[in-house]
Amino acid sequence: MKMGKTLLTASALGIALVGATAPAATAGTMSTQAKHTASIACSSPKNAKANYSWGDGITNVTVYFNNHCSHKVSAGIVLEDTTGGGALSVECMTTNGGTSGKKKFHIGVDHTVKRIQKGCSL
Repeated sequence: MKMGKTLLTASALGIALVGATAPAATAGTMSTQAKHTASIACSSPKNAKANYSWGDGITNVTVYFNNHCSHKVSAGIVLEDTTGGGALSVECMTTNGGTSGKKKFHIGVDHTVKRIQKGCSL
């Protein structure tokens, strides 16, 4: 009898704790960021690539990379001005062969990442 009351009390506390710590999410509060990807072909080894991915950041964008090449790869992060002119600019990112990681770019509120391309010039 004593054990039954203890389990019932623990069960009731567990439900109360779950309810208190897990508020229901609404569609208005959920954030959906589009994931973008790009690849740059390696000169060696053949059929290998340097791969990139990023999300839609507001003032900062983190670019994730995985360089499968045996050499350095320079990638141009092409930014587009969203204030009406649509002017393009480039941030350069060079990664060593056989490495992976991430790099954060401050792009400001008036720019978005349009694409990632081979080389750092437009």
